[in-house]
Amino acid sequence: MLTGCARNGYKRTGCAPSGKRPIQTKACHDMTSNEIYNEHYAPAFASLFIEHPLWQPKLTFNAQAISSLLKPLGIWLDTCCGQGWHLARFPGHRRVGIDASGAQLERARRKNPGVPFIEADVAAYEFPGGQQFDLVTNFWSSYAYLNEEGIRALVRKLVRWTAPGGALYVELTIPETLEEFNESEFAAETGTKVVMAPDGIHWQFHDPGGIHQMTSPGVAFFDDLIAPHFASVDSAVVIRSIRQYIARNRKPDG
Repeated sequence: MLTGCARNGYKRTGCAPSGKRPIQTKACHDMTSNEIYNEHYAPAFASLFIEHPLWQPKLTFNAQAISSLLKPLGIWLDTCCGQGWHLARFPGHRRVGIDASGAQLERARRKNPGVPFIEADVAAYEFPGGQQFDLVTNFWSSYAYLNEEGIRALVRKLVRWTAPGGALYVELTIPETLEEFNESEFAAETGTKVVMAPDGIHWQFHDPGGIHQMTSPGVAFFDDLIAPHFASVDSAVVIRSIRQYIARNRKPDG
């Protein structure tokens, strides 16, 4: 489902409820997101999560929302940009992409000629000179490859990278509804299954890329980190397990 944020300092404990496959821990399964998103997985990712009809309402909503948030002379940063689908929808705007996966960025560059792409772990990267952007986005809940401490640090960074008056758009996974995903036609068709840990925050899914181990705090976690810095925050649910979270008009620091 997700792409682009490297899984640094990842720690997880706990097992799935009785009768379910155990949640893997770093000790027994050390696959990082950058290992998952390699040249072999890139074609499967496009087929599963860009071209599949399940996601089209979400992608359409995102394109419409981005159009309303972009400023004519502004600059947009898409973090964990993957194959650059969102960026390719707006060729007339100044755009920058960052992603940890060279394989994903290879496809992004083909779709977005002339757009600068940075191959780096967004959780560790810093823009020189404290550069800020009029729109900062993070789609597919790609923050979820980090642990809670890492997510907190990343969200603070995304807020800091948003220029005064700018907008931050983050796609959140709704942990309470994840197991319902297993009843979807997509799960039946693709064999992609979600397994939740007892805490209701940690989860995993398996697809052709391997086992993806994830952390998805509830919306209040993000409200606490984002809402104080923006004039308004609103959200929408287009697909049941995903929340479109948009913060507008970044307040000046201080």
